[in-house]
Amino acid sequence: MQSIAAPSLIVTLFCGCLSTTGCGSRETPPVVPLVHRRDFKLIGVVRQVDPKSGTVTIRHEEIPGFMAAMTMPFTVKDRKSLEEIRPDDEVEGNLKVEYDGKEVKDYELSKLEVTRPALGPGLSLSLSKDGPALSTTPKILEPGELVPDFTMTTQEGKTLRLSDLRGKVVALTFIFTRCPLPDFCPRMDRKFAEVADRVSAVSRRAEKIRLISLSFDPEHDTPEILARHAATHGAKPPLWLFAVASHPELSKVAPRLGLFYGPQGSEIMHNLVIAVIDAEGKLVRLETGNSARGWDTTDLLKTLYARIPASNG
Repeated sequence: MQSIAAPSLIVTLFCGCLSTTGCGSRETPPVVPLVHRRDFKLIGVVRQVDPKSGTVTIRHEEIPGFMAAMTMPFTVKDRKSLEEIRPDDEVEGNLKVEYDGKEVKDYELSKLEVTRPALGPGLSLSLSKDGPALSTTPKILEPGELVPDFTMTTQEGKTLRLSDLRGKVVALTFIFTRCPLPDFCPRMDRKFAEVADRVSAVSRRAEKIRLISLSFDPEHDTPEILARHAATHGAKPPLWLFAVASHPELSKVAPRLGLFYGPQGSEIMHNLVIAVIDAEGKLVRLETGNSARGWDTTDLLKTLYARIPASNG
């Protein structure tokens, strides 16, 4: 005899079917965060200009409602407008910030205008309790010029001077281990890891090349912390060294290589720098900002290999 399901059971199965996606129920559409924009007025002093990449590094005042005073790079779509801007110019501009929900998704600087031109090539005005004073702005090194000597402490706790590496071709970049921005210090770590991996495959080249990731965060980046960070990225001395320098020592070399950095709470805002230094201690090539970020590993290797003395391969 054929069995017949009870009406209550049929209703139960039917309702259960409606509640599952397999039976064609309608899913609740995902919530799409609202994108909104805000405009802020930016006031500051230009520290570095790179019209080719469309970036300008500005030491700006506090932007109420957005960020504290700091030095950082900004992207400007109208690259032509950067041709008339010089380091030490006082500027104002409109900072358009795009929010995805409560998070900052993107920002862009526009309508950048010079409100007070720089005093002249190589001069800057500083104000202190002792009154206004003119000082010389360090000129960024050109290829062929000697890179200033300075002292650093390695991940092994050893004191090292840049001049101790004469006879080696050096690639130098600046980082700090707490950097949370994947396109900044972590990117430099990945780039140097790729270079170290390829250089180490040829021992005679590895003997003549040194990679230095130099921290500008001496308050935090002790040799012990650097050693742990180095191990995480597979950095093995002497080919790839992590080191840290005091602020007075950094001041000897950082401005000459176009590095700008400054604290913001537990973070440090900074630009990117990669410098290649030959066996005589002279600058071969300097990349900053977006050009350092995008410098191809193969191209970096070619630059390093080309400066190894011919007699050493």
